[in-house]
Amino acid sequence: MEETLKYREVPVNAELPDEKAKLFIEMDDYLKKGGYPEIVKNREIEQAYLTALFDSIILKDVAQRHKIRKITELYDLADYLISNYSNPLSYNEIAEELSLGSVTTVKKFCGYLAEPYLFFYLPRFNNKLKEMKKAPRKVYVVDNGLIYTRSFELSSNNGRQLENMVFIELLRRGYDLKKSLFYYRTSNDKEVDFVIRDGRKVTSLIQVSYDISKTKTRERELDALVKASKELKCDNLMLMTWNHDGSVEYKGKSIRIISMDKWFIE
Repeated sequence: MEETLKYREVPVNAELPDEKAKLFIEMDDYLKKGGYPEIVKNREIEQAYLTALFDSIILKDVAQRHKIRKITELYDLADYLISNYSNPLSYNEIAEELSLGSVTTVKKFCGYLAEPYLFFYLPRFNNKLKEMKKAPRKVYVVDNGLIYTRSFELSSNNGRQLENMVFIELLRRGYDLKKSLFYYRTSNDKEVDFVIRDGRKVTSLIQVSYDISKTKTRERELDALVKASKELKCDNLMLMTWNHDGSVEYKGKSIRIISMDKWFIE
């Protein structure tokens, strides 16, 4: 996102009210429509460009390369993954939902769709490798513009879009899906969006929530962080939001709250 803001000549460290307003307008545009250079230069071609790009990836980079004949099934799977971005999915669940015949086919097709970096599958953290491999993985899309173009959402889901955007930025910062970046489910089934690990040690827990102005939402997110903090023995806790900043002491834990504009320029 930082490159997009620079191209648009929007100061990322804006302080004046007018500059701040312009910054968040551009950030919201990026949140919903993504950051492909051609689209950033000309938003009017977004629908046509992203549709053509998606078709090219599916037909040339996946179907043609792997000699797939069931093109319709491949498209159905890709659209299903886009519509379920930021959600955990299992191969069994996908096979049953789409009636694709076999879990093996689903697993194979999902792998093919990951090769051109169209989709990413985030594993659930578990100290036991066998259990981690069996758990559902969360699906993310390479660019929010594809979500805007292909998803069947009737209205924008700012929370899931923000989580997808944060995930892509974490990849850009060098975190690895197999070694250092995960999600987590606590023993009482609370989800923490991102777990960062360095070697054998969990170094950071990150929760993403677009709007925490409602007490119920705020406490839900903080409860998940605190529970995971105790289970994973990690005290570096962060709650990322769209426009809230500060810190809070919650149930004996210190949690940093940071807005997207601040986090992206760190």
